[in-house]
Amino acid sequence: MTAIPVQRDRDTEPVTVTDDGVEISHLRITHPETVAIARRELAEHGPAALADTIAGAVVVGMVATGLQRSTGDTTAAMQRALTGFDKAVKARAAATVAQLDGLLSRVDATEAATRQAVATTLAQLPAQIERGLSISLAGGADDVREAVRQATATAQAEALAALERVVTLHSEQVRAVISTENPGSPIAALRRDLTATVENTRRELVDGLAAVRALVQAQQAGQAAHTKTSAAIGRDWEDTVALAVASWAQASADVVEHVGSRPAPGSSTRKTGDVLVRIMSGNQPVLIVEAKHRQKRPSMRAFRDELAEARRVRGAHAALAVVPTADDVPGPPGSSWARVDTASWIVAAEDPQVMTLVLGVVRELTVLAAASTGADPTVDASRARTAIGHLLDLLTRFEDVSKHVSTAEKALINIRSTAEGLRAALAAQVQDAHRALTDGAQPE
Repeated sequence: MTAIPVQRDRDTEPVTVTDDGVEISHLRITHPETVAIARRELAEHGPAALADTIAGAVVVGMVATGLQRSTGDTTAAMQRALTGFDKAVKARAAATVAQLDGLLSRVDATEAATRQAVATTLAQLPAQIERGLSISLAGGADDVREAVRQATATAQAEALAALERVVTLHSEQVRAVISTENPGSPIAALRRDLTATVENTRRELVDGLAAVRALVQAQQAGQAAHTKTSAAIGRDWEDTVALAVASWAQASADVVEHVGSRPAPGSSTRKTGDVLVRIMSGNQPVLIVEAKHRQKRPSMRAFRDELAEARRVRGAHAALAVVPTADDVPGPPGSSWARVDTASWIVAAEDPQVMTLVLGVVRELTVLAAASTGADPTVDASRARTAIGHLLDLLTRFEDVSKHVSTAEKALINIRSTAEGLRAALAAQVQDAHRALTDGAQPE
């Protein structure tokens, strides 16, 4: 996005932030897809719809950018959690390797002690045999061979028992060192540390994911609320305009249809034409009314394009756009109505009297337009055109008089306020003069 140079005497910022809005000017967007979307929106829906689409895109983009930054902070926190987990695992693994080195040293020592015990037992075997023979001979054994066999068996049994005790003790020592059930085992300590580290990391990641989910849900809720609010405002304004037009049409017995929620025959769009007025005279000409309630006032060209499209889609002879206030009417400031072209008008609804007059004028223009396009013996086109010309002149003069009356009322209010201030000042001066005269008249 680049700024377009502006030939002005003073510097102009491309983007200006006010208390209640953001003003964007002199910006050029060169992104190909964005340009293609804007060109398609302009061709299908006109400049006003394009402006609304761009405004909505800016809102969504800004919210998405904020969400991305918030998500980036959460991602950084999650990355820190993973990095901490990795460091903790590496540190604990290093400590465990050191403990396992000590464990192997203890196993080596245990095996050396076992070998020493086995060697000692085997070394004592001849003495045990000799001692057994001595005992057997001392007992008066008749068979020397039997005595030797018994002595050897006894020595072997004692040696095997000693070896079994040594092996059992060695096995218990090794099992105590490597068992995860032994709280003092380094492997059990590693298991506890890894379990605690994984649990803490999982908790931090769950919190991070919950924060991301909350941000996404908040962003979705904000978009839905904004869309719902804008749509609700538009529907409410459309209903208000439909009621006002229906009330006005009762005097002339014209037929009013609220058609904003359904497409016209032979068309699929429901964005064109809100209130259809069928004038019950002659060939029943049609006046289409558009209810427009937008944050930014469309240009005269945008109104011209939209009202022309409304006439085409709804098969109307004239079109009228109804906006909330005079500030929403393009053209000279303070004007409550504007004529877009020969068949399209704009009027502000804040002054019911002006709106009724404009509706009456547009109604007659609708009848005249229908008579001009088709033979209608009930309408004298020449006289009607002259009468409508007088109506337009009177409507313009009425608006001028209304502006003068408004200006005069404001001036009268200012005059009354000034007069009240002068009266209060005169009263104060009179009191001051009276006190001065009274004080001067007292005898010394």
